[in-house]
Amino acid sequence: MAERERFVDKRISELTAALLGERPSDEADNFRGFSRIVAGLFHFEFLDREQEFIDAWSSIGEGPAGPDQEAADLVTSQLSGLLDAANYTEVSMAELDEALRIESLIPLRLDVDLDDYDELLIYRRGERTESVEVKRFFGLKTEPKDITVDERVVLHTRVKPADWFESNGIDSASRNLKPGHVSLSQFQNVPRADIEMLLPSTQVRFRMVDRVMIGVPAFAGAVAVLATKLLSTLALIAVLIGAWFGISDEAPELDQAALVVLFGGTVALGSFMFKQWTKLKNRKVDYLKTLSENLYFRTLATGPGVIHTLLASAEQQEVAEVLLGYHFIEQHPGCTETELDTAVESWLETDVGHSIDFEVGDALEKLRALAIVSGDTHLRAEPLPEALAILDRRWDAIFAYSHADSTSAAHDNGLASPDEEDGDSPAPLLRLRQLVGRFRGGRETRASQRE
Repeated sequence: MAERERFVDKRISELTAALLGERPSDEADNFRGFSRIVAGLFHFEFLDREQEFIDAWSSIGEGPAGPDQEAADLVTSQLSGLLDAANYTEVSMAELDEALRIESLIPLRLDVDLDDYDELLIYRRGERTESVEVKRFFGLKTEPKDITVDERVVLHTRVKPADWFESNGIDSASRNLKPGHVSLSQFQNVPRADIEMLLPSTQVRFRMVDRVMIGVPAFAGAVAVLATKLLSTLALIAVLIGAWFGISDEAPELDQAALVVLFGGTVALGSFMFKQWTKLKNRKVDYLKTLSENLYFRTLATGPGVIHTLLASAEQQEVAEVLLGYHFIEQHPGCTETELDTAVESWLETDVGHSIDFEVGDALEKLRALAIVSGDTHLRAEPLPEALAILDRRWDAIFAYSHADSTSAAHDNGLASPDEEDGDSPAPLLRLRQLVGRFRGGRETRASQRE
């Protein structure tokens, strides 16, 4: 049985609107506010994670000895956690081996050596089934085939250092690899059978059908050239070889006619070989073009761009789990964790149209951390107005700087207001009316000077 997706494929605005249809109309404003403040809290949390991730990525470096190991390990650790929060599923080695084994959907034979990498992480999300037309019998016939397509695929690789390639006698450039290089890419709409084409060291190889289509015409052409242009040349060469090794007593005469025959045969043979080599090269170029086009239209982002995309996606998934968990606990007070899981998954299957594995444990952990859900066996959610007040206090506490600290800093910088200097009640550093007054006074002074 295939593993169910954990990904909730709905934007926060869509999910909020859908849940509002399950609630009384007089709670609409409060629930919209609840959704908004939950999104704001998680957005602030992911802002800190973004800074940590970007700093770690920038610190990797790529010197002769390879990337900074500590920074690279930190990136891998944070990336795995981020992908899990965004409800991605890791592609196992068994799945990758299966993709390498089965026939590719694009008309190519792809070959890749997984030993080139110190680290290889592939994650996927958004599995769906599509029906495509597959060509058979040299393109003379097509037949329908159901394939599995992943809407999003993230690839993280770290190439082995230069000394490994040297010790194994491998030219890293021939495999399109830079020793020690760390890469991060995101792709869209990738057929599961062609997932190996995303790896940077993937090489294009000729299939059996390609060898037949190239070899048969080449053999026929060679026979034709031999019969029409090379027969007299080969006969002359045979006589020369026989005389050289003493097999024949006849001494051939290399007159002008014989030289013309040798030259013509050599040109004909060289032209034929060059033509076949050109055909072979052009076919490989066509295959590389096909591979490049497939990668181009499927690539979404690379490097830091992937980080920003994943952070936004993970943030959406975290908020979605909180909204779903809170809504169904509040609507079914006293429910158990199993009952909550069943209720949410049943609603999602009806609303989205396919089965989703709701991360109920993860959702409850976040709801308890926000202090809006309590209970171990039987769950209870704070009423919506109280939950809003709890979340509002949490939001206000994010930047909890005391007024005494700001007043002291203002005096140190000479920015205290006149009211504070006279010992009156605390006032903002610069009142709006003071700014307006200063502007008007300066304008009148300049006008008097002009007059």
